[in-house]
Parts: sequence; C-alpha cells; structure tokens
Amino acid sequence: MKKITLSALFLILATAFILPVIATIATSFYGERNFTLQNYTDLLFDAFAFYPAFWNSLLYAGVIVIVQLFVVIPCAFGFANASFKGKGILFIFYIILMMMPLQVTILPNFIGLRDLGLIDTRLAVILPAIFSPFGVVVINQYMQGMNNSIIEAARLETNSIIKIIFHTVIPQVKICIFAVAVFIFAESWNMLEQPMLFLRSTNLQNLSVFISESGSYAGNILFPASVFFFIPVLILYSFFNNYLEKGLTFGELAK
Repeated sequence: MKKITLSALFLILATAFILPVIATIATSFYGERNFTLQNYTDLLFDAFAFYPAFWNSLLYAGVIVIVQLFVVIPCAFGFANASFKGKGILFIFYIILMMMPLQVTILPNFIGLRDLGLIDTRLAVILPAIFSPFGVVVINQYMQGMNNSIIEAARLETNSIIKIIFHTVIPQVKICIFAVAVFIFAESWNMLEQPMLFLRSTNLQNLSVFISESGSYAGNILFPASVFFFIPVLILYSFFNNYLEKGLTFGELAK
C-alpha cells in the first residue's frame, strides 16, 4: 500500500507539472474554434525577428556552457585538492553567492559592464554568466568522492595541472559535468532580465525577450514560440536524464 500510495502521489505531481506543457502545445494549434496551423504560419513567415532571437539563444547558451565548464572544473578541483588559508571561508562565500537572487547581482553587473564599455554587446550577456558559482559548488561536492590515489600517481608522471585534470579528474567526474552542463544550458537559455537590461539592439536579443514582446506582432504567436522555446531543453533532458540523476549524487562517482 505504501508503494501504491507513493506511486499515485508521484503520478499526480508529474501530471501537474506536465499539464502546462500539454496545454501550451494544444493551444499553439488552436484558432477560432478549430484546429489550425495559422499560428505557426504567423510566427515563421511574418515574425522574422524570431529567427535571430532563436539563434542568439543557442549562441549564448552554447558559449556560456563551454566556457563556464573550462572555468568551473579547475576551480572545483582547486577547492577539492588544494590547501590554502581561508579556503573554507571562500567556499562559504561561493555558496552564499549561489543562493543570492539574480536581482541582487544584476545592478553591480550592469555597472561593471557599463564601465568596461560592454553594454549592448554579446559579451554583456556571456561574460557575467561564465563565472557563476553553481558549477563550482556542485562539481566540488562531487569531487569529494574521487579516487585520489589516481591523482597522486599522475603527479609522479607530470607536474602539469592541466594534464592531471584532463586525464585523471574529468574521467572520474564526467557524469556530474554532463549534469551541470544541462543545468547551465537551461539557465542560460531562460535568461530574460540580463538581455533586457544589458542589450538594446533588437538583433542581439534572445528568444526569451522575443516571447515577452510577442504581443507586438501580428497573430497569436505566443504559444508556437513557446513550443520552440522548450524544445532544445527537452531534447537535452531526453539525452542526458540519466546523467542528471547520477551526476547530482554527491560523493558517488560513476563506475
């Protein structure tokens, strides 16, 4: 009875989460009391701003994921293996920064980008997102379960930290890296406040901004644009859902 009750509860919760997605897809094909493709026609053939917005979203999310991983993996490795004064305090600061809402940090980011002359450039969106503390905290916690004897053996062969990370660390934590990459992509794909505040040119805006301004275009393009919006994240989740489950199990490395 306990298993049946839990299964029923999870089914209800899963249904509650999936209903908005189903409703969005169904509404995207709904016209004046009948099934129609007119909404997609209006989006794809009349709202031409959709195309640069979609590719900008892919560009921003892809670049942020790749560059951020190059930053957070060595940083997490340093927290996990290096010994230096104040390491614990610095890691607590990372956790506090990770828990802060976006609204707290967006004004200092704007001031810094303005002083650097990066407002209304692609770097205005990409640069602040590269140094997010989320990946450092998660990968560092996962690294607590690494086999350090492999790392010590590698240190006998080379003094290059880069070679040690690529040949001994990444193979042990690759599942967590994939999981973090999916989260980073989803967060970057969903960006709204940053492009709205840091970018002024329409050709630099991403899909989130386009959807927020969909009412200014002819036709009912909101729901078809929303369908295109969640397709990339859905595809990523379909391919990497196992990594998400295993990669966030701290201290339990993949065999």
